[in-house]
Amino acid sequence: VVSDKATIKVNQVTPDSTNCLSIYPIEEVALPEDLYKPWLLARSVSQSRLVGVMQKLDKRLSDWGYKVSTGPLVWNRHKEQLKEKFEGASYPIVWSESITANGNFVWKTEKKNHLPYLKLKNGDNWLITKKSCVLLQRTTSKEQSKRLIASVLPIEFIREKGGVVVENHLNMLIPIIGNDIVDPIVLSVFLNSEIVNDAFRCLSGSVAVSAYELESLPLPHPAQLEILANLIENNACQSAIEAECKRIYYVSE
Repeated sequence: VVSDKATIKVNQVTPDSTNCLSIYPIEEVALPEDLYKPWLLARSVSQSRLVGVMQKLDKRLSDWGYKVSTGPLVWNRHKEQLKEKFEGASYPIVWSESITANGNFVWKTEKKNHLPYLKLKNGDNWLITKKSCVLLQRTTSKEQSKRLIASVLPIEFIREKGGVVVENHLNMLIPIIGNDIVDPIVLSVFLNSEIVNDAFRCLSGSVAVSAYELESLPLPHPAQLEILANLIENNACQSAIEAECKRIYYVSE
């Protein structure tokens, strides 16, 4: 436990073309009482306002009706079960590359050792996913334009294949109640937005997009998502969706 007055100074350090460093003060922030919980820290001067907003938000993914779980398939523990073609008792594997950078689901296998099917053995049924959820890549670097890359796992694809196997480089955002408080499509679009990606950068500094950090991300009240849901339903342009996501995060100010 730390003193209520314990603070740190946060600065943005930027090199120029001659490798000289410019230092820009961002803010002085109070340390959290529990130092083992995620810290909210602006990484740039432009993010300081966003952190101020996030500190006021008291909702989390659980309040939106979701929990985060890692995809159950650790592929190198099942090497001999990976198959190039469909066989009996086989299910399609959803690898991380199936979630594209623009937030679409495209079932594909592009990387080395990634084969499209897993043939189950006795006792492997726990690997099968038969309900729709939101999938999100578990590893993204700070240099990427987006830290959060999400898409809905379509229920139509699951029904067509009889189930799927999700690999463990994907996070699964799974509904935890009978009727989703937030529609999976709305959740996916919101997570893919620029403002939410900026918010996550203020929470995470590693390449891992962990379940713990996702479940700790401050979120607005789900009632604030009504306009966004209508925009998505009416196929609004991306700029209108981005503007609404930003409004949602700043609505408490």
